[in-house]
Amino acid sequence: MKTLILALLMLGAAVAGHAYGAALTPGIYRMDANSYLTAVQRAEAGPNKRIEEKFEHAFPAAAGVTYAVVSREARYAEPERNRVLFLTVDGYKAERGELSCIAYALPGWNDYSTTNPFCAGEEALSDRTLASFVLRHPPRRRDLAGIHIPAERTPTQEDRVGCLLGVCDPAAYGRWIQRVEVTYRTDRFTLEKVRPYQDILFLENAVPVFASRERTNNRSELKAGTFVAVLDRQSEWFEVDYFEDGNARHGWIDRDDVVAVQWLAQRASTRDFRFRVGVVPGDRDTDAPQPVAIEVLSRHSGQRLQVLRDFESDGRYVLGDEAINVVDANFDGHPDITIHGMSGGAGPNSTTNVFLYDPVRRRFSFSRELSELTQLWIDAKTRTIHTAQRGGCCSHYSETYRYVQGKLTLVSSVDEYSDGEWVRTATAHRRKGKMYYREERRRYKGEPNAAPGQPASP
Repeated sequence: MKTLILALLMLGAAVAGHAYGAALTPGIYRMDANSYLTAVQRAEAGPNKRIEEKFEHAFPAAAGVTYAVVSREARYAEPERNRVLFLTVDGYKAERGELSCIAYALPGWNDYSTTNPFCAGEEALSDRTLASFVLRHPPRRRDLAGIHIPAERTPTQEDRVGCLLGVCDPAAYGRWIQRVEVTYRTDRFTLEKVRPYQDILFLENAVPVFASRERTNNRSELKAGTFVAVLDRQSEWFEVDYFEDGNARHGWIDRDDVVAVQWLAQRASTRDFRFRVGVVPGDRDTDAPQPVAIEVLSRHSGQRLQVLRDFESDGRYVLGDEAINVVDANFDGHPDITIHGMSGGAGPNSTTNVFLYDPVRRRFSFSRELSELTQLWIDAKTRTIHTAQRGGCCSHYSETYRYVQGKLTLVSSVDEYSDGEWVRTATAHRRKGKMYYREERRRYKGEPNAAPGQPASP
């Protein structure tokens, strides 16, 4: 049965693969014991060159690697992202000059750092299917003493002339064969147990791990530099597998223990709630603090009621105690909260993180559909939501939405583009539940109009 499952997974890889290769199935993988002899890409000898081959495992024996752990998360746009962790013996450190990274990220969307030590894995982790991959390091090459092949006959006058011109006949003068020792370091890993790992997390500091979602005495300590596999990402807890002596153990980690944050009290509040924003330092001294959490407190008792996490904010426009704004974003009569999202690089295409309040559950929840809108503008007077984006100097696009029977619904749009000679404007309007489209052209007389609610570019 296991063979059938793996065969189906590999067949699915051929169908579902994309430009980055198949996204690996999350779970625990085992090294194929003899694959280091067969999964290599051999070097070509070439003329007058002899390749002398050696075969080694991708990791040195001191690492004790038999298993790898793979996570897959698709919280964002395609392609799906994998992280791969190789389980080494406790205390293993790569030898000096050895490039055996124990944790990789796929696609190559992460730069290795001491706080996020994942190496880009597109080249190292190759031949990927849904249920297997190959770890392949660049071969080591070492020049050996050459071999001289003696001449077969005495050089003739013609041979001497040719050799003076740079063409020496090996039969008359002999030849040297270059010897190169090539050491291949390769291993294939095959899925042994499916586990729904969403992420692999690096613990920069020592962190307690608990048997349940309670801070009881039933706990262990994970030392700094440990990797754990995340099974579930909740607002206050990580459900994880951690690994000891190659064995997976289950536990819970309080997210307050993972990253030390500075909590900043906010001016904004509602009738029932106060708020604090948790920030961490920027990557560089010149970077603004990075918001990573929002704490919802009872306005009356000060008790923590909820923590909001896993939103993206570059912090560039988050201003101390004014990071949180209160607004009724869905016009249901209950105040919601927002915090700046990403700047969009050029600035005009920035986003806003929106958290809608559910009066039944008495909790805030992240609104992906509102948070993905660029240049968000909520017009309480007309009960409309506007979004806009700019594609360079001569392209503007805007949309207007309303909530219809509780569903965010597009009611109009404007798309204006200039090629320097003509300005093309395409508009759309909803009437009686149906969108109607119109397009017109006019001579270019300057920069296109700014999108609704947005100032024209200087």
